[in-house]
Amino acid sequence: MELTNSQEEYLKAMYILKSTKNEIKVTDIANKLNKTKASVNNAINNLKQEKLINYEPYGQIELTKQGEIIAQKVIEANDIVKLFLIEIIGATEENAENEAKSIKTVLSDDTLNKIARYTNKELGLYNLECGYDISNEKCVKCSRRKVAQKK
Repeated sequence: MELTNSQEEYLKAMYILKSTKNEIKVTDIANKLNKTKASVNNAINNLKQEKLINYEPYGQIELTKQGEIIAQKVIEANDIVKLFLIEIIGATEENAENEAKSIKTVLSDDTLNKIARYTNKELGLYNLECGYDISNEKCVKCSRRKVAQKK
């Protein structure tokens, strides 16, 4: 399944809202993404059809396991590209934040993995914000293998 950048951003926003507010509501998504409730409802219906969320009108929104995995991947990809832009090539925080959203959408997983390995090596990182432990090459939070892989 190939998602649009917009759908990925909705999943990311939902994941963050769940993590910070412990609930996901249409109004909160609209406020976070600066979208109308009608746009959010349209996106929610599309994500529900893809089985990435569970939702009944006027109820709470819940990410499915697959939706959560995709949201985490989107966040991680954004963080890796942003870190590379700031720490390796010296972009400003503001530029890196905006540009990472666009850049990550066109990178293959292979290229993203290479950027992650290079960035981690150059910066001597062993634990990333997401919980990624480079020495064990897995995410501490979700116990899954993540971005870096041995050659």
